[in-house]
Amino acid sequence: MPPAIRQFAALFVLFVAALFVQAGHTRSLLRILQYGRSLPAEPFGLQPATRIISNGLFRGDQLLAIDGHPFSSGRQYREAVQSRHSGETLKATLSEPSGRAIERDLVIPSAAFSSLSQVALAVALNQVIPLVGLALGFGVVFIRPRDLKAWLVLFLMTGFSETVRTSAWEGPAPDLILFWTSFWRTMWPVSMMLFGIYFPSRSLRDRRRPWLKFAALAIFLAIDISYYGILAVWQHDVNAAHNLSAAFGTLSVLQTLVLLVANGGFFMNFRHKSVAETSPDGRRRLMILRAGSWLGLGPTVLLILHALVTRGVPFASLPWPFTVSALLLLTLFPLTLAYVIVVERAMNLGFVIRSGLKYAIARSGLWTARAALVSLALYIFWRVARRGELTSLEPLELVAVGIALLLLRKQLVDRLSLMLDRRFFREAYDSEKVLAGLASEVGRYLEIKPLFERVALRLGETLHVNEIVILLREGDTFRTQYSTRNGEPMDIVATSRIVAKLQKDGEPVQVYFDNPPDWIRSLNAEELQTLDYMRSQLLLPLLGRDQLAGIISLGPKLSEVPYTETDTRLLQAVAWQTGMALENSRLLASLAEEAAQRERLNLELEIAREVQERLFPQSYPEIRGVECAGYCRPARGVGGDYYDFLKLPEGKLGIAIGDVSGKGIAAALLMASLQASLRGQAISGQQNLAVLMRNLNLLVYEASTSNRYATFFYGEYDPATGQLVYVNAGHNPPFVLRADQVILLEIGGPVVGLLPGARYEQGKCQLQPSDVLFLYTDGISEAMTETDEEWSDERFIESAKANTALDPARMIQAIFAAADAFVGTAKQYDDMTLLVLKFKQ
Repeated sequence: MPPAIRQFAALFVLFVAALFVQAGHTRSLLRILQYGRSLPAEPFGLQPATRIISNGLFRGDQLLAIDGHPFSSGRQYREAVQSRHSGETLKATLSEPSGRAIERDLVIPSAAFSSLSQVALAVALNQVIPLVGLALGFGVVFIRPRDLKAWLVLFLMTGFSETVRTSAWEGPAPDLILFWTSFWRTMWPVSMMLFGIYFPSRSLRDRRRPWLKFAALAIFLAIDISYYGILAVWQHDVNAAHNLSAAFGTLSVLQTLVLLVANGGFFMNFRHKSVAETSPDGRRRLMILRAGSWLGLGPTVLLILHALVTRGVPFASLPWPFTVSALLLLTLFPLTLAYVIVVERAMNLGFVIRSGLKYAIARSGLWTARAALVSLALYIFWRVARRGELTSLEPLELVAVGIALLLLRKQLVDRLSLMLDRRFFREAYDSEKVLAGLASEVGRYLEIKPLFERVALRLGETLHVNEIVILLREGDTFRTQYSTRNGEPMDIVATSRIVAKLQKDGEPVQVYFDNPPDWIRSLNAEELQTLDYMRSQLLLPLLGRDQLAGIISLGPKLSEVPYTETDTRLLQAVAWQTGMALENSRLLASLAEEAAQRERLNLELEIAREVQERLFPQSYPEIRGVECAGYCRPARGVGGDYYDFLKLPEGKLGIAIGDVSGKGIAAALLMASLQASLRGQAISGQQNLAVLMRNLNLLVYEASTSNRYATFFYGEYDPATGQLVYVNAGHNPPFVLRADQVILLEIGGPVVGLLPGARYEQGKCQLQPSDVLFLYTDGISEAMTETDEEWSDERFIESAKANTALDPARMIQAIFAAADAFVGTAKQYDDMTLLVLKFKQ
């Protein structure tokens, strides 16, 4: 059998066994919660390996007989209790410390929980903590089946779950369950010690003296095997175990010492490694694990110490909210262990805390608050129903709860998350803000050198990166155009695997050599030398329209912290905008160079027209259930109309159409800037289209003169839901034909580029199969005859209705033909643009 199959087979067997044991304990807890008043509980406890009663009124007495039968095994007492119901009596013969034997009729108490604190404690110890520990332990091994540290986490978590568990087993095979529990409780200190030795890398002390580890393991195992062996004997033969009671007491003390030594060694190893560890990633993992361990285990240790000092019962000497909170914090320990093993690159502690808090607020905080309010409302109703009448304050209480539920919306949670960022994580928040602003800013640059200088300067200042290299494609080679590195620049050939990786993924690629992925392993020596020279840690692709136009290489941060997911998402937006600005710069440079060589204005306009045609979609994205087509016929060689189809993440389709004021090259340049700005905003993942349009308006305003503006419409269609979300910025309302119904899409705001503080509203339209969506500029509806009679919106809509059976491309041809037939020989005075989208099942 291959090793991988053996590993997964062992994992499956362990998982089934753990699931069986957990299900049995869950069943026991549910029985107590449901039938606890009739279920029996032990009237007193017994010290293992002896006959001595450990608690209650008869503490210190010895148990001689049960129901007239000599007490011969630990199991005998438990079975005698379980054969009765609560309230019945158990006849027991006891021996007092003086030696006098007396018979007692003991009333069997109820197994029901006497308070809410006991319920919370039982659920935390027997369900929440074991389930979290087991889920994370098995999950880590499933993700990293060949990693020894992952298996140590599984053993540690399973032992930890069995150690904190307090519920008694009431199912079949009690001896087998006793062995299971004993084995895993033994594995907890063993796994703690071994994990401390091997994480994140093997300790230097163990490399020098590996025999110390095996000697400690032998001692641990000998103590635990002897301890649980006597316990197993006591379950079957009290007399035999009684002869070993002195040894059992010594073993109990030694077992406590084993736990202290294992846990102490666990933390001492981390303290030593925090200083000795040379890898930045290893140091970050140690810091996170140390913080999670102290925060997870610390409160519980304090509770136990409090009970020892006050001579109280552990977990019962303080109010239950303190106890349950401390026990629930225990789940941080397995969560931290799982994180440091599974995560590819560990972040610093501050980032982990920030991400955890933001996730908790965004995902669970809102629902937790709502659930608390609903519970409060139900409690008020229950209180009223129980009493049978309302007090003067209860209606006001219910109204207050209702108002709180109405106010508790996602916007409030978003504001809370933003406030948290500004208050406690200002540097990270400012970095994200700067990167988002840079993504919008670079689209306005038309020259390559200042563009690269600006991008490199802002990236270096924001992310604290000193080593930045920017390469541009020149034929079949990517040549260095900007570099903060000293020495001879190194180029990358277009056939390189580095280029192929960036071209294929189209997104930032992390570079690391301590645990390199397959694509780095496939690089040749020259390619590895290039990455090493640039000290690359993150490669950003500058995507052109048809191919990779350039590469930005970012070196390590001065803090040695790896690039976060937020970093890469924002940097992708920066790279996208830079690529678009680079492409536009090249197109406009080409336009200027060719125009300078021509003497006639019509040749210059022809070049501009060709550039503008290249800015229009050369092919239409394939979106499930949608057929689309578009066509623009400018009034001159170069027009101011603009349209675009964008293939967005998650299978969505972006639809844009605009009409720039004016005509000619000035309008075409503004159109190019508008397109670059839109694509940058769309690829940045902005979900709120009203915010997207507001950003777009500000970009166009800053990039154009005061007499330049554009009407604009942008929408995003989600084929999964059939919903179109849109904003109309002063554009002719697109319309949806549905049978005889005409639906206008008018919601939005003013034109873009005219008012810097303009606000916009987002609209929605639920599309249905067989709907047809028409988007157009005013050159269509306002096409005029020689006598200045307009074709009008009414004639346009009637023509659209008459041709809905055609496909979108032929529909556009038919509508243009109808408009041309109406105007006759009149000259076209405005650009005419029409987009048609047909929706199917």
